[in-house]
Formats: sequence, structure tokens, C-alpha cells
Amino acid sequence: MVAIVRRKRTLRYKFIVGFIIVTVPLIVFLFYNNDYAMNVVREQVSQSNGSWIATQAAKKDIALEQTLSYLLKQATGNTSYWNLLALSTYPESSGDYFFAKQSLLQSFEQDQDAYKEVDTFFIYLDKPERLITRQRTYDEIERYHRVLDGYLADRKTRQVHRWDMIREGNTYYLVRLEQVSDSDVYIGALIQASKLVDELPTGAENPEMEELLVSGDGVPLTKSSLTAQDVEKIERSLREPGDEAYRKFKRSSDGRGYLAVSADFAQAPIHMVAIVPEETLLKQLFYFQWAIYLIPVLGVIVILFYSFFLKRTLLRPMQALISGMRRIKYGDLGVRLAEESTFEFAFLADTFNGMAGQINRLKIDVYEEMLKKQEAEFKHLQAQINPHFYLNSLNIIYSLSALRKNDLVEKMTEHLADYFRFITRAHREFITLAEEIGHVANYLEIQKLRFPDKLAFRIDLPERYAGCAIPPLVVQSFVENAVIHGMPEGESLFVISIAVSASTDGGEGCEIAIADNGCGLAPEKLKALQDDGDGLAAGQGDGRGEQGAGGLGIWNVRRRLGLVYGNRAGVRFFAGEPCGTVVRVRIPVEHEYEGGGGDV
Repeated sequence: MVAIVRRKRTLRYKFIVGFIIVTVPLIVFLFYNNDYAMNVVREQVSQSNGSWIATQAAKKDIALEQTLSYLLKQATGNTSYWNLLALSTYPESSGDYFFAKQSLLQSFEQDQDAYKEVDTFFIYLDKPERLITRQRTYDEIERYHRVLDGYLADRKTRQVHRWDMIREGNTYYLVRLEQVSDSDVYIGALIQASKLVDELPTGAENPEMEELLVSGDGVPLTKSSLTAQDVEKIERSLREPGDEAYRKFKRSSDGRGYLAVSADFAQAPIHMVAIVPEETLLKQLFYFQWAIYLIPVLGVIVILFYSFFLKRTLLRPMQALISGMRRIKYGDLGVRLAEESTFEFAFLADTFNGMAGQINRLKIDVYEEMLKKQEAEFKHLQAQINPHFYLNSLNIIYSLSALRKNDLVEKMTEHLADYFRFITRAHREFITLAEEIGHVANYLEIQKLRFPDKLAFRIDLPERYAGCAIPPLVVQSFVENAVIHGMPEGESLFVISIAVSASTDGGEGCEIAIADNGCGLAPEKLKALQDDGDGLAAGQGDGRGEQGAGGLGIWNVRRRLGLVYGNRAGVRFFAGEPCGTVVRVRIPVEHEYEGGGGDV
């Protein structure tokens, strides 16, 4: 039962676990709701940015397509076509060459304004290697030659009929070459990559958004605050499969999280990328995010206050009630609970105190009834001794009369009168040890009359134990049993010795040793008496009147000692050396008995 109770959970544990079961799903739901809201914001903003740069990329794609159409028109048009062929046919010093060149440059000048993304249109002759660009400033002409001369001269690497990339210093250009029929004349367009993004306005809702052009090889073509490592991260994330309209990456310089969207160009092997910091997208959720982070902290604080509240209002009164019940369980009936402020616990405390008082009063009543029962049982047991000895005394007188020993009958009558005089006072609850020993000596004198030259006795009663109070007829029962059952057959002298000494266990009491040199007890009989001594000697018999291993006399003495002294008194049996039996009666010395009652 105790093990089952210990395995049960406490109220404190159940309340805290219940509170956690209720609050944790709410916190998890709030975290999930916050994450879902952030994903929705990311998705919506990314779709908006993706649509925006896709539109811009489409516009630039149209510009590239229009530029290509213009180059093809110049390469195939009647006037321009013949002028282009004239450049490869006539020498540079001829008038036809000059007029053809001026006609083409004038056409480029007139059409340049319509193609704002184009830096310049140019003509290139393989034989001889000659680059003709629109006549503007000297610096521009020098820049065009730096960008194009090396690229155009290398016939193995230059690309025809497709957009290609050229790098000059830190600037990237898009170049397109179209061959005029099967001649050595090429017409082309040069576009600075930055012009494809410079005109893109920054979104008002995303002021920190950044756009850049990236080649198909992952090389950034426009100036950006991103490092090559950042661009590599973006390119790697964009190549990863996913259902989201965006890709996430962390910037290497500051570790901030960014979202990236991209749009490819159809005309050129480049794509446009737009990035925006996550924190700018989620700034509207800033306070909500902080609230989410604070919820667990607030939850812990609430749990602490909740635990304190439970301890003060529920657990502490409950613990006091349990403690009071436990003390009553172990016999402390004086425990009382303090008055509580809560109505329910005040009612429980008042009921508990009333029940404890009733149990205490009931225990006192039961104890008093038990004392009365023990007193009645004691008187009943004491009364059983008188007829038991009367029968033995009559047997002795009968035996002496049968032997016609009148002088012994006179002595027997005298001793018997003293014996009966003692018996008339034996109704008292206590007598002195000296009176008990004197009565035993009188009994033995009677027995010596019966067994002359056969029985002898010795008595050793120190003066300091003479006045000790004991129940009457304690020693006499064991002496009587020794005479009846221990006297050996034959002519050997049967000696009974009675010695009173201090208790061998060191307690406040005395020990009465009754020893004889008689027949002794059989081992099994001795063991039975010793086993009986473990229970009946302490007054723990079943109370049904069984005589036990030693007969009515011994059982009577043990029972009376147990009723009076409890486990403080005892009777032990031992085998004598070299023969006989030794009985040790332990009596606590509680008070000196002053006597009472006169002789009859």
C-alpha cells in the first residue's frame, strides 16, 4: 500500500504538467503562425520583386532585340549594304571610301538617339584590320578602341551572330557582331552592361533592394556591394530546386539574411538579380516577432508565479493536512492544524481538529476500559491460585494423618494457619518481597514436614530488596512446581535455593532466582517454556486462558506479571548445573510497599 502511494504523482507535479500541456501548444502555435506569416510576406514580396525585375528584363530584352534588328537592317539594306561593301573594296584614300564611310556614320548618328542603351554602333574590317566608330569625342573613340580592338582582332574567340561579353578594367560590355554577306566587313553594337540597370528605379516599398546583372557563368557585370563570394552563394541558391519564388542566403560581410529573385534575358546569356534584406521585408512583423520571443520568457515567469500561488493557496495547506494525518498515523493525537483563510481548507482543518480530538478521547476511553479489563482479569487470575494450593495442602494433611504423625500434623496445622493468614491478605494488589519470601518459607516448612530428611532450602534476601512491592504468590508458584515435579526419587537431598539480586540487564529492578538440584526438565519441555516466555512473560498471551507449556500456575504468574509490568518483567527457564532447573523472575523496582491490613 505504501509503495502504491509513493508511485502516485503529487498535486504540484500534476498542476505544473497540466499548465505546460495547455501553454506549450499555444506557444508552438504562435511560433508556427509567426513563421507562416513571415513565409507569406517573403513569398508576396518576392513575387512582387520577381515580377518587377522580370518586366525590366523583358524591356531590356526588347531593346537588345531592336538593336539586333537595326544591325541586320543595316547589313542587308540597299544603301547601307553597298556602302559597307565599298569600305572593303576601295582604298581608304579614295573618294568612294570617304563618301561610303560618311554615309554610314551619318546614319549611325541619326539612329543613335533611338537606341539609348547602345554606346556606339561600329564597323570592322578584317582586311585591313580597321575599326570605324561613330565620331564623337576623342576620349570616347580611344575607349572604344581599347574595348574592341583586341576582341575583334582575335578571330578565334570573337563571336558572330550572338551577344558576347567584353571586360575592360572593371567595366563589362555586351557586344554584337553581324557579318555582311560573305565579306570581311562586320557591323556591330557595343552596350555598357551598367546601362541595362542604371535606369531601374528603386522600389519605394523596398528602399534597400539592390539589382545587378550576372553572366551565365556567375560573374557580376555591374557594380554592387556584394562580393564575389556573395554572388556565388546567390547563384548556387538560384540553381537549387524549390517551390518558393525566392532563395535565401546570408551575406558574408555582415551575416545578414537576404532574399534573392532573378529573371533571365532571352536575347543574351545574362540574367538580372534583385536582392533585399529579410529584416526590411519583416519590419512590419518586428513587434510581433519580439512578442513571440518574449512569450516563452513570460510563460516561465507565469509558471513561477502560478507555482507560488498554488503553493500558498493549495499545496501548503494540503501538505499541512497530510503532515497532520501522518503524525496521527504514528500516534501523535495532540496535533492540530492552523486556521486557513480559504473556506474549503478552513472547513477541512476544523473537521480534522475535531476528528483528532474525538480520536484522542476515544483512545483514552478505550485505554480506561482496557485497564478495568486487566484489573478484573488480574483479580480473576489471582483468585485461581487459592483453590489450587488448597487442594495441595489438603493432600499433605491427608498424607500426614494417614501416617498418624500427629506432631507433624500440629506443626502442619500451625504452618497452615500462618499460610492461610497470609492468604487472607493476598487479595491485595501488591505485597512486599519479604512477605512473599516469608510465605514461601512457610510453604517449604510445610513440605519439609511431609518429606523429612528429603527436602532443604536456602533463602538469600538482601535487606535493600525486602520492601520491594510485587504481586502476591509469584515466587510460591515456582517453588510449588519444583517440589511437585522436580523432587528426584531415592534418598538424595532435594535442595531449593531462592536468591534475590540486582537485575542482570542493568535496569532498575531485581531478579529472583529459584534453583533446585532435582530432576530437571526435558530439552523439549525447556524449549517450550522458553518459547512461551517470549510472549506470555510480557503479558502478550491471547487471553483465552490456555495454560501454556508450564501448566496453570506458571501461566498464571506470567499473565499477571504481563498485565502489571508489560515487557519490563519476565520469566526465564534454564537448565541447572550439573542438574535441576533454574527460574529467573525479573521484577522492576518501582516503589517500596509499606504494607497494609492486619493479621487475622
